[in-house]
Amino acid sequence: MKTSELRRLFLEFFVKREHLLVSSSSLVPYKDPSVMLTTAGMQQFKPYFLGMEEPPRRRLTSVQKCFRTTDIDRVGLTARHCTFFEMLGNFSVGDYFKEGAVRFAYEFSTEVLGFDPERIWISVFEGDEQVEKDEEAIAAWVGVGIPRVRMVELPRSENFWGPPGPTGPCGPCSELYYDRGPDYGCGDENCLPGCECDRYVEYWNLVFMQYNMDEEGRLTPLPSKNIDTGMGLERIAALTQDVPSVFETDVFYPLLQLGEEVAGVSFGEDERLDVALRVLADHSRAMSLLVADGVLPSNEGRGYVLRRVIRRAARFGRGIGMEPPYLARFAERTIELLADAYPELRERRETILRVVGAEEERFNRTLDQGLVLLGDEVERALAKGEKVFPGRAAFVLHDTYGFPIDVTREIVAERGLELDNAAFEAQMAEQRRRARASRQGEDEAQEAIIRFAREGGRPTEFMGYEREDMFTVLERLEPLDEKQILLTLRESPFYSTGGGQIADVGYLESDTGRGEVEDVQLHGSVQVIVARVTDGELQAGTRVRAIVSPAHRHSVAANHTGTHLLHYALRTVLGKDATQAGSAVRPEKFRFDFSFAEPLGPERLGEVEEIVNRKIIENHPVRAFVTSFEHARDLGAVALFGEKYGDFVRVVEVNDFSRELCGGTHVHQTGEIGAFKILSEGSVGANVRRIEAVTGRKAIEYYRDRDRLVDQAASSLGTRDDHQVLNSIQRLKDRIKELEGEVGELLSGESVNVVEDVLESAENHDGVSVAVARVPARDVDQLIALVDQVRDRLAPSVVVLAAESDGKSLVVASRTKDVSAVNAGDLVKELGAHIGGGGGGSPTLGRGGGGDPARLEEGLQSLRRSIEDRLAG
Repeated sequence: MKTSELRRLFLEFFVKREHLLVSSSSLVPYKDPSVMLTTAGMQQFKPYFLGMEEPPRRRLTSVQKCFRTTDIDRVGLTARHCTFFEMLGNFSVGDYFKEGAVRFAYEFSTEVLGFDPERIWISVFEGDEQVEKDEEAIAAWVGVGIPRVRMVELPRSENFWGPPGPTGPCGPCSELYYDRGPDYGCGDENCLPGCECDRYVEYWNLVFMQYNMDEEGRLTPLPSKNIDTGMGLERIAALTQDVPSVFETDVFYPLLQLGEEVAGVSFGEDERLDVALRVLADHSRAMSLLVADGVLPSNEGRGYVLRRVIRRAARFGRGIGMEPPYLARFAERTIELLADAYPELRERRETILRVVGAEEERFNRTLDQGLVLLGDEVERALAKGEKVFPGRAAFVLHDTYGFPIDVTREIVAERGLELDNAAFEAQMAEQRRRARASRQGEDEAQEAIIRFAREGGRPTEFMGYEREDMFTVLERLEPLDEKQILLTLRESPFYSTGGGQIADVGYLESDTGRGEVEDVQLHGSVQVIVARVTDGELQAGTRVRAIVSPAHRHSVAANHTGTHLLHYALRTVLGKDATQAGSAVRPEKFRFDFSFAEPLGPERLGEVEEIVNRKIIENHPVRAFVTSFEHARDLGAVALFGEKYGDFVRVVEVNDFSRELCGGTHVHQTGEIGAFKILSEGSVGANVRRIEAVTGRKAIEYYRDRDRLVDQAASSLGTRDDHQVLNSIQRLKDRIKELEGEVGELLSGESVNVVEDVLESAENHDGVSVAVARVPARDVDQLIALVDQVRDRLAPSVVVLAAESDGKSLVVASRTKDVSAVNAGDLVKELGAHIGGGGGGSPTLGRGGGGDPARLEEGLQSLRRSIEDRLAG
């Protein structure tokens, strides 16, 4: 049975049983900071399970894109582990519970999939100190005909699901296994579901979601008993297509075939090759779907996950002889396989191929550079007679250069060294500790805000599109800390942070007190306001006046409409593939991230700026309206990645040339923006550019500052005519160039004399020339040039030269490659310690400085003796 047919049959089965078909959400979770990526089918339904939003229907079904990194190191080693996978799911929000979920699962397995009932096994939760054994599930399975002997009781680690993040909905679960027979087993006569072998394949998990877990691990009952089921599409395809692994199903095997073609190998002949081909097949799907959902490579968060996946695929490909570049071909094949199910792959094809190709190229450079640095460190360890490769060096390679730790481990092992894994893990743990410490307070406050939203209260009615000053009721209130409070309003004029736009600020006034609104967040349908009481006290259940700051709102609105005009201008100048990749709209300025592979340059930036300002001057009307999602797309409205859209959406339209799905606040006419100025344009990641810009009063301030700067420059250059500033500067540059030439001629003659003096002072030790001297030099570049000349003329040699510049010491050390007994970086460190400075470097070149120049002579003499000892040893 083809995978596409499985999708169709599953959804039809549950739609016929009164389940609402819901489209897959993005791999980037919507307003859910508890997880980095969508890990389960229930992710988009969390607000329903928590009682924070009313579901469109009590019964739901979907095929959800999911991504998990917990088993990434096992991908390729087993027949079933994947990073990206599709999860078939049916969900009940307070409707049917265990009996209904069991009945549906059994009917679909036997009647639709045609599974032999005698080969279906079940696992149930065995119970623990928090939750008792699941007798209700056992009774439900007996009720549909599963005998007790084909049920196994498993612990919490196996049969208690969730939450998908550190907190959230969870509950005991019951899993369905299919017995593939002894040929797939481990040979143990006691083998049962839960064994790590491939005989019993777990294909469906029924989660009886009845608890919410808090940050302390405490369980409290949810508002209603819910069902969350998940069946891995790839695993069920392997069973119905009767193939040994998910990698031989119709959604994977074409990728294996491409791997065979590119590498010139055959799948099934060598396990090492098979692992690499499976990794490439899995990671090709993963990277393509991540990029399609707006994720871009970076060094943190989900961007780091994507970078790791791409680089891991590239490394495994190189490991079996593939000649780069090749990953774009795998992405292309993935698009062919999955675009019918996920049209965003086809829509973002060019972006996917460009991002993947650029990251592969970048990693190949990293790998080549890292191999050189790693080789130097290995040589240093071997020269010292050490058997252990330092974990600190492995950490620097990993953290600074992005060099994979598993590659480091393999290479040092090949050279007869053992990686100090404990030291490496200690460095990683310290890095994580610093990161946690830096955000601990912020995380605790955010958890309190989420809990406050979850604990009750009616949905907040947002009135901010129509009103900025209104009377309402303060529904709930709770202290956040000594200075701030959390509160909810029945109706609110305040815009909450979302869609890249910062929240409104303003005031709350009542008969008993006054407070400043500092932050506004929306969790589900409940808006939480963070406020600071400035006078008297605010009380729950009282009438308050809510006032949005008009200056703040206007500045933000002008900048937000400015992002829409900028987006339009970029697509006009660069093409439709220049799509938004993120934004941050604040009152003082805004930033706009977009996909593009190269710097725009002054000419294109000027063209973009001109288009935006022209649209501002033309004073086009800006209007917002609500329509169906499909109609909005038919109108050409741009939908942004990472945002979740319902059946009806808000469209912001600027005349007839710009339409975007947007919930933010905007000006009514483009002329209200006033002016627009780009402050900067640069790279923030692979194929992602960032523009920072200002509008209105801030743009005018920018131009005034530039006017003053030009006036000051003209005055300094001795001209009263601003138009003569450039000519005056050019004359200065010409004169500087003449003077530099004269100085260079003087210094080159001086350098010849210095080199000759150092050559004459060199001493020979066992066939190696050693030159240690203090010389005149204006900077470290000149010192390096002197060292290079002396070293090459004395080879084989060790050269250390020091100088004083601006009251500080400069030190450069170098050796020819054939003098392995001496490490130039260590020499600089040793001299730096003597004079109170610092430095380091590679075995062949070190540099440093600082410290007391008065101690240079003494330090150099000591270092000369140290070099002689090393050569003698």
